[in-house]
Amino acid sequence: MGKFGILAALLVLSATSVMAQDNPPSAAPQASPTPAWHSDSSVQVGIGATYVRFYEAPGIVANGYGGNVDIVDYHDWIGTEGQFSYVYGSTSGGASYPLFAGGGIRVRWQNSSPVELWAHGLVGYNHLSPAPASTLGGSNGVGFKTGGGIDFRPHHSRIGFRISGDLYGSGFFGTYQLSPEVSAGIVISLGHNRTHWSN
Repeated sequence: MGKFGILAALLVLSATSVMAQDNPPSAAPQASPTPAWHSDSSVQVGIGATYVRFYEAPGIVANGYGGNVDIVDYHDWIGTEGQFSYVYGSTSGGASYPLFAGGGIRVRWQNSSPVELWAHGLVGYNHLSPAPASTLGGSNGVGFKTGGGIDFRPHHSRIGFRISGDLYGSGFFGTYQLSPEVSAGIVISLGHNRTHWSN
């Protein structure tokens, strides 16, 4: 082989090496990310029907039926809550209207399922109307509620369903009442829902 043949062979080898560097083997395909639902809903409004087994005084128990409205402003898993509830009952032929208005903290547990669990604690103002004739104390006082519930939002829609239970504490007539309360209703999410992607 002459000098020109050797030179030509070297040029071909050099060109092949350069092309191999410019076109490296393709990397193995990465796993496709999977969608994971996440709620950006910062405000929730709940509207429900309420039942209270109201232990008004020793030996005096009323079954109260009414409604409640609550608003929660969430920051991730914790939120501030305000609630108003009003129920009607009767004892010994007389009407009784326990009213509660208060605020507090709510915490929630949320994942990719449409079910959201939560718990809360509220402190506020209690009023019993009409004020019964009593020398034991007034019909106004400080009250509290503590309990939790379940929100179910099918397909992560803005409107869902809620069931909750609370221990309702009141302080009428210079004494204290501890009454069970259950509610059922709807919850409306006013924020935005989004789907983020994760591996």
